[in-house]
Amino acid sequence: GHEGPVYGNVSIGAGGGGGASAEPVSVSGLGTRTHTVRLEGDAAGASQNGTIRLLVGLEGAAGGALHRFDAGAIPVAPGESARTLSPPGATAPVAEIERDGFVRALNATGAGDGARPALNVTGLPIGDGAPAPGANVTARLPSDAPSYLIASFAEVRFPPNATVGGVPADGLLELYVSAPAPAARDVAGGFGIGEDGVLEVRRVVEVGDNRTRIEFSLPVRILLVGQAGGEAFYMAGGAVVPIAAGCAADGTAAEMHALMGGSGACSADSTDGRGKVIHTYHLTRFGTAELERGSTCDVRLSQPEIAFGRVEAGGRSAAAAQEVRAAGALPLASVSVSAGDWTGAGGAAVMPANATSVRAAGGDWAPLGGGAVGVPADEGGRSASVEFRLDVPQAAPHSGSGVSASQQVTYTVSCAPQG
Repeated sequence: GHEGPVYGNVSIGAGGGGGASAEPVSVSGLGTRTHTVRLEGDAAGASQNGTIRLLVGLEGAAGGALHRFDAGAIPVAPGESARTLSPPGATAPVAEIERDGFVRALNATGAGDGARPALNVTGLPIGDGAPAPGANVTARLPSDAPSYLIASFAEVRFPPNATVGGVPADGLLELYVSAPAPAARDVAGGFGIGEDGVLEVRRVVEVGDNRTRIEFSLPVRILLVGQAGGEAFYMAGGAVVPIAAGCAADGTAAEMHALMGGSGACSADSTDGRGKVIHTYHLTRFGTAELERGSTCDVRLSQPEIAFGRVEAGGRSAAAAQEVRAAGALPLASVSVSAGDWTGAGGAAVMPANATSVRAAGGDWAPLGGGAVGVPADEGGRSASVEFRLDVPQAAPHSGSGVSASQQVTYTVSCAPQG
């Protein structure tokens, strides 16, 4: 008569009361799925008896187990490396729970596109006690190894020792196919191209939970199976946001954290050429689209304009980021930035062009106005990043309510030849 999620914790213990317990692994629908527990590492083929204990918990709507009970112990014969546990009359595809002493993985590839594996972090809170009823969960993942969710359509690697914030009260980080995919016109608007340039919108995958934005302190790796060659994007509300940055590598979470600088997302085709890899600090819906851009050299800006806000005479603004993104088929070869004087409402100059400085990634600040400033493109030629900063001269005109001024910035782009 229980209506709600069912979770099972699998623990492995050696005969005679010795041995270590496996890390808890949680999965929805335990009573209607077939599970394979694989004994690997030191446990594989060990010449000793053992047992696999199933501990089942029924969870209430507000979270927290209402009932916990031991669902039985399954003996493991000496030298046995795996046991398959199937409830009577089960017809659901196989979902595997694997434990090798180093990596925790929930493999649901056998369930096809209908798979919905989930990582439950409610047992990993930061601080004392469980979260308040209905409150989002903040957790820290185990530090010894990554955790994985694996399905036929995507694979997700959660980084070890990462802080996770914004998890819904049920504590579940889910992986599933999200329907429907965004319309072609929405994809075209996000990528800044015409709707006729969208040839195909591919499968969109949800990671996390669509009710809240889940943030990680280290990057999560997502592999979209079979989506190589597409242009990656994520969904922010109902908007399509291109992942313009290319991943310079496809390494561990620590390596990607150092390369990505603690924020953003990047994408690249997998090394086997069959999937699209995304590294990201937040979870949402991810997908790819096949676009037809033609043999064109075209660009768009990540920000339509840079707004510095109010800066006093003699003061300096904070740095503001801009990204020049390739919107045509041809990759960027070079980008340069130039600008004219700052002008007021009547068109008269109120500040020189060199009140603005620009800085390319990893470079020094250079003033505008003395010629174009070069901005290198990334390795794949898909984008070029630049920052702007305003230093208002001490002698700049002002009044009690301030002066509004603007500056026209010109981006000059050349593209690499095709082929």
